[in-house]
Amino acid sequence: MTERPVILLAAHGERGGAGKNARLAQIVDQVGKAIPEADVGSILVNVEGLVEKTLAACGPRPVLCLPLLFSDGYFYRGRLRPHFSGARKLAPPLALWSGFAPFLADNLALRMISHAADPRVVLVAHGSKETGRSAACAREVATRLQARYGRVTVGFLEEAPFATDVVAGLSPPWCAIGLFLGEGLHGGEDFDVLVSSAPNAPAAAFTAGELPGLSGLIAAEARQRL
Repeated sequence: MTERPVILLAAHGERGGAGKNARLAQIVDQVGKAIPEADVGSILVNVEGLVEKTLAACGPRPVLCLPLLFSDGYFYRGRLRPHFSGARKLAPPLALWSGFAPFLADNLALRMISHAADPRVVLVAHGSKETGRSAACAREVATRLQARYGRVTVGFLEEAPFATDVVAGLSPPWCAIGLFLGEGLHGGEDFDVLVSSAPNAPAAAFTAGELPGLSGLIAAEARQRL
């Protein structure tokens, strides 16, 4: 008898007002219902040692890990990649899935259907004090979005060009898309303050994690890789 596969959704884990990771739990539940032939769970990469403990609990069962991350930087390379080989498979991070940028573009199009002019799009990402994979992956998403929206700019929370400076110079219409999964410190508080304090209000503003079709995208990716 073939062992039931395990699908692990890896996320950074919340800081700030959503410390219970409620959004991640909801996504796990929705993906589990979409793929009843597998057991779906989650792991938080910001908790040291949790990846190893979770995989040990899976035993010899086949495991597919889908990182709901927006770069293949430190947490992907240091906390995830060393623990996956053979029957334990590690997918690329969410931001680099072939369907992710079109998914964002489709959701933006729905919100801009009543506007005649295409907006300037600002992708808001975390970045880091020393520029690296976070910035590179955000720019890769921006490049892919340009297939639908030609004017796409990236702004960061922790490195230049800072998102606050980018949105301060924009004229309508413009939109903001946050490359954040949760609704805690960055995906909730920082993003909300950025949007609400902009000199000109955006025509649309949302984070990737709040989009209702995200669990469907994740389930589809999982089915392709199982």
